[in-house]
Amino acid sequence: MAKPFILLTGMRETKPSRVPGMPLQAASVTDDYARGVERAGGLPLLVPYLEDMDHVKELVELSDGLLLTGGEDVAPEVYQEEPRHELGDLSPDRDRLEMTLIQAMHQKGKPIFGICRGMQMLNAVLGGTLYQDLRLEWEGNIQHAQRAPRNFLSHQVNLKDGSQIRSALGQVSELRVNSFHHQAVRKLAPGFQAVAFDPEGLVEAMESDNQETLMFAVQWHPENLWRDYPVFLGLFRLLVDAAAERKTKF
Repeated sequence: MAKPFILLTGMRETKPSRVPGMPLQAASVTDDYARGVERAGGLPLLVPYLEDMDHVKELVELSDGLLLTGGEDVAPEVYQEEPRHELGDLSPDRDRLEMTLIQAMHQKGKPIFGICRGMQMLNAVLGGTLYQDLRLEWEGNIQHAQRAPRNFLSHQVNLKDGSQIRSALGQVSELRVNSFHHQAVRKLAPGFQAVAFDPEGLVEAMESDNQETLMFAVQWHPENLWRDYPVFLGLFRLLVDAAAERKTKF
């Protein structure tokens, strides 16, 4: 059976040119995202920053699933709020691209997996809201922007029984994860449920109620963990398996 094609979003980068002229602009994604998809049985494809969003929609038609990767803050206008003091770097081009991808994938019923910013963007585009800065708007004391190495397991999360994410992670009720964020889900988008929390109650994972269209997301970074802790590869398999199953039906 043909492997499913999984679209990956990447950061918008501007790099200096070694020759005279305009700086170079690029889309980039770290290998661990792409290789996680590959190891799970999918074929990863990085989405370029195209000018015409209709062409982006054509990529959606040709693909089987979407992985929304980590990166910059989500612009508050996406969820109809004004910016607050501690808002970080934004990427309007990326917001526009990912909004188009999420809406098109959602319309087609194709699976979506969001990681960190990807969770926040998925929630915001589909009608939820975010904490713009946890230190400003959340009363918890757990460190969510860890200074330890990327594969260090920083804090605990508790997983909801019966969730697809818990099943993908080996049916454990709790596990430790890494953490590199200062924004988080505040109000869930309609049609989603929270399925993991930190010990203070902050949402750490969510998934769609509709079992026919799998959309799920985590606030931690499993792409930095699956090599050392193979249990986290289960999240990539959840996406790829859902994409492969849908591919056989259409």
